[in-house]
Amino acid sequence: MSLITKMQSGIATGIFSKTLDSAFVEAAGLAGLDFIILDTEHGPASLETLHHHVRAARLTPMQAIIRVKGVEPHAIGCALDTGAAGVQVPNINSAEQAREAVNAARFHPHGQRGVCRFVRAAQFGDQEKAQYFQQANQAVVILQVEGLEGVKNLDQILDVPGFDVLFVGPYDLSQSVGKPGEVDAPEVIALMREIAAKSKAKGVLLGAFCDTPENAKLLRAEGFSYIAYSVDVNIFLEAIKNLDI
Repeated sequence: MSLITKMQSGIATGIFSKTLDSAFVEAAGLAGLDFIILDTEHGPASLETLHHHVRAARLTPMQAIIRVKGVEPHAIGCALDTGAAGVQVPNINSAEQAREAVNAARFHPHGQRGVCRFVRAAQFGDQEKAQYFQQANQAVVILQVEGLEGVKNLDQILDVPGFDVLFVGPYDLSQSVGKPGEVDAPEVIALMREIAAKSKAKGVLLGAFCDTPENAKLLRAEGFSYIAYSVDVNIFLEAIKNLDI
């Protein structure tokens, strides 16, 4: 089942990853996650490491999504060249930025992604060309809105064709309202509900980050179907802290 189909029929659950060890990625997939977000915005992984992580994810049913550092066409293309199932682009504040991100992630006629078929995503040139370009244009494109400017321009962003999921970053939202880290602040909750209502009205799938079971339940109740729960290294840390031996 594709990630989009899973979201359309229910909830897709995953985590963010900041590890440099691909064994952790493989283990996450074997544990039954639907997706893992390989984070290069706040994580240390190089492009070479991302290739190993994507390969590890593909040993399991789990889908690998790469979060790039921002709206940077070369980085978006390179992320998809790894064979990742999709790309996640942070800090979208305008329709222009949304169009630029989509344009970088899609081949003609839906965009202007740089073309090279001798990459992992195209089986290093072994995949039939037309099949590769058609398949590549089905990659999941996720745009993050996480600040007041993006919320102000949300209607225009939602009207941009070619992306699949609108992702809300509650921590950055809390920063934008002057309460960094207070993701349960009434102002943050109100903004998330506003974003959810507008997205659902336009039929756009919703995603968000959370790091407590309570916030995960809130997201489900508000119609979020792409839920990223915490970060692999912190999940590991907490599991070690809670060992009862």
